[in-house]
Amino acid sequence: MSYMELCEKALESAEKLGAKEIEAVVVVRRAIGVEIERAEIKTCNDVMDGGLGVRTITNKKIGFAFTNILKQKEVEKTAKRAVKASKASPKDKNWKQLPERQKYPTVKGLYDKRITKFSSDEAVVLCQKMISTAHAVDKRVLPAFGGAEVTIFESICLNNHGVKAEDKGTSLVCALGTMARSKTQVSPMCFELKASRRYEPNPEWVAKEAARFAVDAINVGKAEAGKFPILLDPFALQSILTYTLVQSVRGDNVARGRSAFKNKIGKKVAGENITIYDNGILPGGLRSGRMDMEGVSRQKTPIIEEGILRGFLYDNYWAKLEGKESTGNAGRGGGGLSLPSYGTIPAISPTNIQFIAGTFTEKELLEEVKNGYYVRSVQGAHQSNPDTGEFSVALAPAWRIQKGKITHAVKGVMIAGNAYDMLKKISALGKETRQVETFIAPKAVISELNVITK
Repeated sequence: MSYMELCEKALESAEKLGAKEIEAVVVVRRAIGVEIERAEIKTCNDVMDGGLGVRTITNKKIGFAFTNILKQKEVEKTAKRAVKASKASPKDKNWKQLPERQKYPTVKGLYDKRITKFSSDEAVVLCQKMISTAHAVDKRVLPAFGGAEVTIFESICLNNHGVKAEDKGTSLVCALGTMARSKTQVSPMCFELKASRRYEPNPEWVAKEAARFAVDAINVGKAEAGKFPILLDPFALQSILTYTLVQSVRGDNVARGRSAFKNKIGKKVAGENITIYDNGILPGGLRSGRMDMEGVSRQKTPIIEEGILRGFLYDNYWAKLEGKESTGNAGRGGGGLSLPSYGTIPAISPTNIQFIAGTFTEKELLEEVKNGYYVRSVQGAHQSNPDTGEFSVALAPAWRIQKGKITHAVKGVMIAGNAYDMLKKISALGKETRQVETFIAPKAVISELNVITK
């Protein structure tokens, strides 16, 4: 049976057992990758994983079951287990209903047939190129970890309210973490990657950049404490805002009163130069797609426009509870057990958090800072407080900026501040953006943050 037919069989089986609302999701994923460890090829993997999840609801009682055996008999058993779980569950008084029939967008640049023909031998070649290129930049560089991986995935969602959708996609990632050693210094880990939904590997660029950062990071000089302007790289910006801003624009956190943005729609929460969208239909976006993980159409959702708070992110459950429409932000998977996407019920998840770029060149960004720091990446952002926005993070790697130029690397330095205040202190945005995980952002100058040194 096809994946679509298996979903239809799950709906049919659950309906016969008395379920009033039924949803079936199939997700199939293949990953081919090679890992680098200490300048050597460590492992080569070709992993195929797929499964089906069934959610049933009767009298506001919700049940869920999943299987990784995509056979008709197992699908029928899974539907039966979901119905049984529903009967044993307490009522969820907030439950409304599953999503209804949708119209789905066409999003370009998400699937490349060339990636489906990718082999583990090609992954080895990409990794070898990264290792040799990093060594060629400087003999003091150690390609410590990294790898190359392609992913091919397909997802299908059906329910008995008319949702019938499928999506597929590909991705290719080359990544490398490097360290460099001099007679007196060892650099922090310096990381670079190139990720694309298309077959666009550039292992030489990844290795050169990772190696360059590592070599630059062993030229360590004096750091000064105090309040300074900071140039944040997209890697650092993403780390800080993932655990603050993103949490505060989730509709479930807003409804629970755990968002700093509650009751602030239409109010100024950032500088006028800040416009941010959750863009699930961005062509080529790493998190773009036609549908979310409960069959709702992806869309472009305004979060902040010219400093004004415009909206929050919702899945179907929290949207209906709040009298809103889902923004197509239902994700699945993860959690404490690191379950696959077919193994959990939906939860709110961002797609591509897109910062609209500014007009500043690299040189102009440094001149804007004049006397401060350039921060490539940070450590400890996961300990930020999303309710208040307070954060304190270690910088690794980071460099001193003096008279509008990068002069030397610094060690043992931290920055602290408030992420929500930080959005009001962004004095300049670069004209170029890049995607780092869920964020697509330029470099940003923060007019003032507290710098702490040893």
